[in-house]
Amino acid sequence: MTDHGHGLHRRLLLGAALAAPALISARAQSKPGITPELIQAAQKEGVLSYYHNSDIGPTGKWTETFSKKFGIEMKNMRLPSYPLFDRWLNEARVGRHPADLIQITDPPLLAYANRLGFVADYKPAGGEAIPADLQLPGIWYGLFTDAMGIGYNSKNVTADEEKLIQTGGWDALADPRWKGRFGTATPASGGSSYAFCYMFLVTLRSRYGQVWVAKRAANKPDIYASKAPLFERLAAGEYALMDQGSSGTLSDYYLKGAPIRWAFPAPTPISMTSQSIAKRAPHPAAARLFQEWCCTAEGQAEWLKYTIAGATR
Repeated sequence: MTDHGHGLHRRLLLGAALAAPALISARAQSKPGITPELIQAAQKEGVLSYYHNSDIGPTGKWTETFSKKFGIEMKNMRLPSYPLFDRWLNEARVGRHPADLIQITDPPLLAYANRLGFVADYKPAGGEAIPADLQLPGIWYGLFTDAMGIGYNSKNVTADEEKLIQTGGWDALADPRWKGRFGTATPASGGSSYAFCYMFLVTLRSRYGQVWVAKRAANKPDIYASKAPLFERLAAGEYALMDQGSSGTLSDYYLKGAPIRWAFPAPTPISMTSQSIAKRAPHPAAARLFQEWCCTAEGQAEWLKYTIAGATR
């Protein structure tokens, strides 16, 4: 969860002058919470366009619950965090506003988008129950967290290799036995991948740093632009292991019967999935209703039915 550098920000600044005026105004904040008036207005709009980076399967089940509860049709569109964020900002710059909400794993980007004028200022009632360091009030709210570790296919490793994964810590990834047998994701894919790489190269550089990264790179892992297909191919047996394995996705495949197992060496990086309402949301009432529901105990408990993750309240 960190600002991923000035390069992307320079690109974003090119479109700052095109920030549109608000459609969701301060007046909409007069009655926070899931009120009959908000439900009626959202049902009149009838549809919600959701840009998200969370896994398609659990997200589909989660949003289907919201849809059935309130009678709102959900239109979900999934991409990795950074490509998704770029798409959303680029659409806004040229006056296109198909998304009602955006969900990514790098909340400083949502704060940055707010400074450009692309985020609605809306405080859901349930936001008060989310810890202060897991939100920027009115701008973005952390919904759930994922631990990241080493995921592996139990059919593709020996007993000795499994012992190495479980007891060897992060150094296990640098062992030459994994050459050509594991996959990873570029840090340009999203906040979780960026946070993972940042931990080794910056936060723990005295322990790991470039030397450890070079050893890991010598194993020639296949590098993916998104972790979603990497999880699929690990489950299918194309790899022995992967790094950056998020607890939610690994557990989802495990519960489906895939031969997926995992280890979470210490220190364990955590990614947080955060969400904002678009300032020019085409369905502003439905967007507010969904943000309200996502921040309730009910909405977060519903998410935990489909994946192993951490709730933020």
